[in-house]
Amino acid sequence: MAYIQLTIASDEFDDKPQHSVELLDDVPVKSIVNEIQKEFGLKGSFALWQRRSKQELDSNRTLSEMGIQTGAELEFGRKAKRIPAGAVEINGPKRGYFTVEGSSVTFAVAWMPALIGRSTDTASASLLAVDLTVLDKTKSTSRQHASVSESGGAFTIQRLAENNPVTVDGTQVGYLSPVPLRDGGVVKLGSLTMTFHVEDNADWTPPAESPA
Repeated sequence: MAYIQLTIASDEFDDKPQHSVELLDDVPVKSIVNEIQKEFGLKGSFALWQRRSKQELDSNRTLSEMGIQTGAELEFGRKAKRIPAGAVEINGPKRGYFTVEGSSVTFAVAWMPALIGRSTDTASASLLAVDLTVLDKTKSTSRQHASVSESGGAFTIQRLAENNPVTVDGTQVGYLSPVPLRDGGVVKLGSLTMTFHVEDNADWTPPAESPA
């Protein structure tokens, strides 16, 4: 357990646009979000994300688990701002996220289709759930390389072009042919290797049963 110093910016703040804060690295992101909402009297669905990568932070994980360190620049805002037009927020019984081999970066799969690829500008970055631009030094992945979807807590992945190689647990994924993604599944895209993780969604509420 240690303290880290970082900045959080938001157009929701009513005093100043950016705050410098000191936080314990073992605090879950959702606790930080809740405290900010209480401080500024905000209601609704909010999130934190990394300013440069625009990657939303998984609300159930801690800053230390996601490799957030002193000097990090975060942004706070309504979740609706982070979901691209035409995409649907994943709010089922399970959460999915990727970790990247050789990196401390974590990518939450927060909406579907969750596009995986590289961005060239702010507009293209906003479409990606998994933006590999910074990690893919050799540009071995395409701008829209693959996508992940979810149904009832089960996740699938498919590649989006015939020349975009994708393997899951050593097996090639066919073009536009979704295959299951298991907890601990190893996904290779270009020169990058990622591991997919599935965990219970603590925020999920089962739909109410219809009266007989």
